[in-house]
Amino acid sequence: MRRFALPLLLVFGLWSWLVFAAEEPAPNRSVLLIANEEMADPRFRESVVLVTRHGRSRSTIGVIVNRAFDVSLDQVFPDFRLATQHRLHYGGPVSKGQIVFLVRGDAAPKAAITLAEHLFISSDGGSLRRLVEASTPTDRLRVFDGFASWAPGQLEQEIDRGDWYLLPVDADALFSEPLGELWQKLLRRATQSMVRAPQPAALARIGN
Repeated sequence: MRRFALPLLLVFGLWSWLVFAAEEPAPNRSVLLIANEEMADPRFRESVVLVTRHGRSRSTIGVIVNRAFDVSLDQVFPDFRLATQHRLHYGGPVSKGQIVFLVRGDAAPKAAITLAEHLFISSDGGSLRRLVEASTPTDRLRVFDGFASWAPGQLEQEIDRGDWYLLPVDADALFSEPLGELWQKLLRRATQSMVRAPQPAALARIGN
């Protein structure tokens, strides 16, 4: 598995240059997307995606949070000390080899954007190394290969078509629920919420 180390390290920081240089999104621009039971796109079937709207382009970016590789970070970054407890996760089909990470804490790491209270996303390699080598537990740090992205208006069309349910960001669920159970649990929560209080399509706009 050490063959992954070089290409992944080479693209640390690319996400920061392309994305985080733009204006920082407000936390209320971040939501969870829960794939419909009949999701046609195999890339997102039974997925939970944490997304945010960013910058002036109004495009949407995010990471799939419920898929993990059978790869520990020490296999990807052999020069990172104390990385054995963390696994590499599949973030999405865009820019494979681009490393991004979610972290929970009181302060944002370098080149990060705020997704929710005490929840940040970044791709700064130095920050990731410090977090790993400080023995940041797995319920506060999650590392991804790749991400998901939608052009302006594309995600709204998918939501109106019924591909996705929306839920507020729940960091506790994202970091504490077993990955194999997360989609089903949040799907039940989303569908029950819609029965209690159906949400007009106009309210399913992220960050508007």
